[in-house]
Amino acid sequence: MNVLTRRSRQAGHAPGALVLVGGTSDIGVALLAELLRRRPAPVVLLARAGARRLSVARARLLAAGASEVTTLDMDALDTAGHARVVDGAFARPVDLVVMALGVLGDPEQAWTDQPTAVHTFAVNTTAPVSLGVLVADRLRTQRRESGHGGRIIAISSVAAERVRRANFVYGASKAGMDGFYLGLGDALAPEGLRVLVVRPGFVRSSMTSGRDAALALSPHSLARRIVLADRLGCSLVRVPAVFGPIMLAYRLVPRRLARHLPW
Repeated sequence: MNVLTRRSRQAGHAPGALVLVGGTSDIGVALLAELLRRRPAPVVLLARAGARRLSVARARLLAAGASEVTTLDMDALDTAGHARVVDGAFARPVDLVVMALGVLGDPEQAWTDQPTAVHTFAVNTTAPVSLGVLVADRLRTQRRESGHGGRIIAISSVAAERVRRANFVYGASKAGMDGFYLGLGDALAPEGLRVLVVRPGFVRSSMTSGRDAALALSPHSLARRIVLADRLGCSLVRVPAVFGPIMLAYRLVPRRLARHLPW
């Protein structure tokens, strides 16, 4: 465990921690930075020790207003070790958990190479579900024992709405994660706990380096829209919003025609 601290810029009641699962995620870091500009808080980053860009993420969050940055060593594929990591993240009250695990990879290799397909589902589906069950249990316990509420923001993808030939392994893996967190939000709602599922389009990030697409977003612009949806209490948001009608129309396209579309 590694901890960096700075003097809080805000006196009074200490806010709960902001936890980022996938501590080097460009989207996750941008989202926490946007939240920290509104209110300083302690941050917990869950990532592999020594992960590339981890030190950059820590420095950026401190600059954005984090009162403290703690890093916990987490192997997304080690589901047996997830409980220990989540326990560490909840060593103090938690306000928010951002689930930002994901791998894109080569879409053709993903369906022609068995280890690649298994790895894609392990990172994009199995790990978020494993961690989500544990996080939900801790949030429920926290709510019952101290009255401290909490919420989850799960970063999905517009690719989860309808699996497309162009990247169907990635889309299918995100669809599994997406459906789980929508259902988790329904299950937690009676206890006053919220889940927001975010379906962004193409985001220019380290994961998509060297690629581009129409309606591409920066992590910063995406983060601002997620914060707005979070403040409004939404359970699902598509970014940009135009994907709502686009995906509605796309879901109506017959499969025999959809498989020939180039995107």
